[in-house]
Amino acid sequence: MQKKSETTKNKGRQSTGSRFFWAIASVLISLLIWVYYGSNFGTEMTKTLYGVELTYSGQDAMRDSLNLVIADVETTSVNVTLTGSRRDISKLTSSDLKAVVNLSSVTSAGYRTMGYTISYPSSVNSSGITEKKEPQTVGLQISRLTNRVVDVTGRFEGSLQEGYALDSSGMTFEPASITLTGPQEELDQIHHADVVVSRDDVNASFTATANYTLVNADGEPVVYDDVTTDADTVAVTVPINVTKAVKLDVALIEGGGATADNVVKKIEPETITIAGDSAAMDGINTIYIATIDISDYESFPSTEYPIILPNDTDNLSAATTATVELTFTGVETAWYTVTNLEYTNLTEGYTADVMDATLVVNIRAPEGVLEDIEANNIRAVADLTGITATSRAPVTIYVDGFADAGAVGDYALYVRVRPEEAGEPEADG
Repeated sequence: MQKKSETTKNKGRQSTGSRFFWAIASVLISLLIWVYYGSNFGTEMTKTLYGVELTYSGQDAMRDSLNLVIADVETTSVNVTLTGSRRDISKLTSSDLKAVVNLSSVTSAGYRTMGYTISYPSSVNSSGITEKKEPQTVGLQISRLTNRVVDVTGRFEGSLQEGYALDSSGMTFEPASITLTGPQEELDQIHHADVVVSRDDVNASFTATANYTLVNADGEPVVYDDVTTDADTVAVTVPINVTKAVKLDVALIEGGGATADNVVKKIEPETITIAGDSAAMDGINTIYIATIDISDYESFPSTEYPIILPNDTDNLSAATTATVELTFTGVETAWYTVTNLEYTNLTEGYTADVMDATLVVNIRAPEGVLEDIEANNIRAVADLTGITATSRAPVTIYVDGFADAGAVGDYALYVRVRPEEAGEPEADG
């Protein structure tokens, strides 16, 4: 009986201890829950978020309906200090928020300061959050969109095969100009569109599609935000020309007792290098810089002539003129006093007589021929075509019987020409 009583007492003590343990545990758990809740949800906290992105509401509508755009902004981000429950504030970062400027009130161009609202993630109850913004407003430059047309220019960067040259002045662009649309402030910075075409080992003209860069007057790329263009790319035609060394020469009109075989030419420079497209260059091996009538000269003075290029070719050499010297060989000259003076082609109804008694002429012929020529072999014939009054008429010299002899220089005779009188016999030239 005593043993049973002791067992009962032991069970009572165990029950009492268990209840005490669970009471203490419950208090501790409640305390932990209260502390956790209080530290995470029940207390306020303040947090500053830096660099919150500035965005705009109604930007497209403002552009489409009013032709207005934001040309410049004083800042692209703001700082926001938030105060609210720890549950809402603690988990927010700068990237979770947006500072939104509502542009619906903008109706004209100009500078303005505008407020903004803070946009929160949908998971955050922002009604219990207070905000302190820095700055409280932002400055915007609103501009009206305008148009500007700029030229397209470009250059070739690469390498050519031997015997070919770039005709940079002949590069063409399609389109040749670009129409820009944007704020005047941005358009004012843009001078032209620059195109660079690169290709190696080129031996023919080609056309390539290329992007372009909008640059300022110094050729530096322009940074812009709101400029649009009417073309994304440009078709560039790059002309590649053939280069060739060609001979310089003069054309000779034979006469005066000399042929081309009697002339030794010296031309300085002898050749120049020219360039042109393959069609223009076909068949060009010599450039004639002058035509010389050798009957006009007993000896030819050193003479400088301009180098006139064939159409559609360019001179790659430094020389723009050439010096020509002609030396006569295998011929000799002698002076003769001619008394056989005549005229021809007298106008009908007129009479004429030669006023000169003699004419001194210089005759040139192959070596050894002159000794056989006498003065009576030579005739001076004046041409009276169109002459109806006493005149100095041009003369042609004939050396009868000596086909390879001729006069050097130009000659003339004075001829009296007058109308025939009635009954006067017609003059016989």
